[in-house]
Amino acid sequence: MPRRPGPKTEEKELGSEETAAQISQLQNENFLLETLMNNVTDAIYFKDRESRFTRINSYAAERFGVASPALAVGRTDFDFFTDEHAAQAFRDEQEIIRTGKPLVNIEEKETLPGGGDDRWVLTTKLPLRDRQGNIVGTFGISRDITERKRAEEQLQRQAFYDPLTNLPNRALFLDRLKHLFLRGRRALGSPLFALLYLDLDRFKSINDSLGHAAGDELLIGAGRRLERCLRPGDTLARLGGDEFTVVLDEIGNEADATGVAERIHAELAAPIEVNGFEVFTTVSVGIALSSAGYDCPEDMLRDADTAMYRAKAAGRARHQVFGGDMHQRAMSSLQIETDLRRALERGEIVPHYQPIVDLETGGVVAFEALARWQHPTRGMVPPDLFIPVAEETGLVGPIGEWMLAEACRQAREWQRKYPAWAALEMSVNISARQLSQGTLPAEVERVLGATGLDPACLTLEITESALMHNLSTGAGVIQRLYAMNVGLHLDDFGTGYSSLAYLNNFPVHALKVDRSFVNRMDSAPQQSAIVRAIVSLAHNLGMEVIAEGVETPAQAEALRALRCQRGQGFLFSHPLPAEAAGRLLASGRSLHGPRADARRAL
Repeated sequence: MPRRPGPKTEEKELGSEETAAQISQLQNENFLLETLMNNVTDAIYFKDRESRFTRINSYAAERFGVASPALAVGRTDFDFFTDEHAAQAFRDEQEIIRTGKPLVNIEEKETLPGGGDDRWVLTTKLPLRDRQGNIVGTFGISRDITERKRAEEQLQRQAFYDPLTNLPNRALFLDRLKHLFLRGRRALGSPLFALLYLDLDRFKSINDSLGHAAGDELLIGAGRRLERCLRPGDTLARLGGDEFTVVLDEIGNEADATGVAERIHAELAAPIEVNGFEVFTTVSVGIALSSAGYDCPEDMLRDADTAMYRAKAAGRARHQVFGGDMHQRAMSSLQIETDLRRALERGEIVPHYQPIVDLETGGVVAFEALARWQHPTRGMVPPDLFIPVAEETGLVGPIGEWMLAEACRQAREWQRKYPAWAALEMSVNISARQLSQGTLPAEVERVLGATGLDPACLTLEITESALMHNLSTGAGVIQRLYAMNVGLHLDDFGTGYSSLAYLNNFPVHALKVDRSFVNRMDSAPQQSAIVRAIVSLAHNLGMEVIAEGVETPAQAEALRALRCQRGQGFLFSHPLPAEAAGRLLASGRSLHGPRADARRAL
C-alpha cells in the first residue's frame, strides 16, 4: 500500500522555509545595523566584561588609527590611548558592570600616546545585557566636541585675560583681590598687601603719532618689563587702555611697596623698541595699602587710582601712596555727582544716535541711542567720565529710564515722518541696576504704550556682566521682555563670562561682538579667530551678529566674509544728534566706507 506523506514531513518543509526567512531577516537587520553604525560620525563601540573591544564602527576605527573595525576586536583602550586615559575608561566601565548604572554625557579628553592629536568627546556608556538580563559588557558612543571646547576655552581665556598682553584682566585681578580680602576677614593679623595702580605717561601722544599698532607694541613691551619687577606670587594685570595694576602680597611695610614702584620706574627708564623706533615712556604709580582697613576691593582700587592721578598731577614718572590729603579729589567727584543730578533736572543729558547698518548693502537698519552730557560750562562730557559716576551713585537708573523713553519717542517720530522707515529699529542700553530692579518690563510696556512704538522695533542691549550678576532677577526680566516681542541683544560679547550654558538658556536674539576684537582684526589673527568663533556660535544658536567698532573697510569686508549681518562704527558714522540723524534718514543714503561720515552732506 503506498504511503501517504505524514504531517511531520510537511512541518519539516515548512520549518525550513521559515528558518530561511528568519535568516534572511537577520541578515537584513545586520546590514541595516552595519549601515547605521558605519555612517554615524560618532565613535560607537561594544566591550566585554574585561573592557576588550568586541565591535566598533568605522568612525571609531579611523579615530583609533586601524584600517578596519575588525582589527580592534580583542584589544583595549591601552592599545590606542595613553595609560592615564585608558585606566580611567577601564575604571568607569568596571563601575558600570558592577552597578548597572550608565554614565551619560560625560565630557572627557582623549589623549593619544606620543603627544598626538588629543580630542575632547562627549561620551555616554551603558551596561550591555544579554537576553536574560545579565550584564555581559558595556557599549558606548562618543561625540567629538573638540571645536566646541576650543571655542569655549578661547572665550573663557578672553573672559579673564587681556588678549593683547596675555596678562590677567580686570575680572581676574578683582577676583584675586577679593580672595585677599576674604583671607583678611578670616584671620587676625593677616599679612599686609598693597595695590599699585599704574598708568603710562603720555601714551596717547605716542599712540597718536606712531599709530595704534605701535601703541599696542608699546603696551606689550611695557607689560613684559613690569613682569620683571615682581615676585612669582604677585599679580600683574592690565585693566584696559594704558592702565595696569599690581597686587603685592605679604609685604612687610609701606617701604616694600614703594621699593617695587622704584624698581618699575628704573625698569621703564630704558627705551622700548617699537616699529624700529626707540620709544621712551614713564609711568605714574598710585599705591594703596591694606592697612587702611578697606571694606571692599573696589574702594582700595579707587584709592590707588586716586593716588595715581595725584602722582601724574605732580609731574608724572613718580609714585604716590594714598593718604588723607587726597580728600580734595573725592570732593571733586562729589561735584561731578551734584552736577549730574542737576543735569537730569535741566535736560542736559541728550541722546545721540549711531546708525547700525546692513553690512551687505550699507543701508541703515537701526540706531543705537547713546547718552551724552551737554554740561553748561564743561561742554560735551564724554560718557566714560560721567557714566561711572552715574553707576556708583545710582543715577544710571533715572538716566536709563529717560533714555528709553526719549529713544522710543524719537524712533516713532521718525517712523511717522519718513514712511520708508516705518520699521526702523531702535536699540537702547540697559544698565545692571535697571536689570536688577525687576521693574524693567513694566517700564518698557509703559513707554511703548505712551509712544505707540511697535515692540518689535525696540531692542534692549544688555551686557554679559550685567546679566551674570543678576541671574535670579535677570532671568525673569528677560523672559517677560521676550514675551512682549521686544528684541534682546547681548552686548560686549566675549569680554565677560561668555558662558555657553547661560547663553543657551536665555532667549537672546543677537550677539554684539565687542569693539576690542573688531579693532584688531586687521593686525592680530587670533582676534579674527575669536570673532569667527563668536559668529559661528551665534549662527549655530539661531542668533544674529552685530559687530561694534568697525573702523576700516578691511574690517567690514572680513566681517562680511564671516557672514556677520550688521555693523556699526566710525567707518559708517559717528553718533549723531537727533537732527542730523533725521537728515540722514531723509536722504535715504547708504553708509559705505571708507570713512563714510554721516555728517557729510547733512
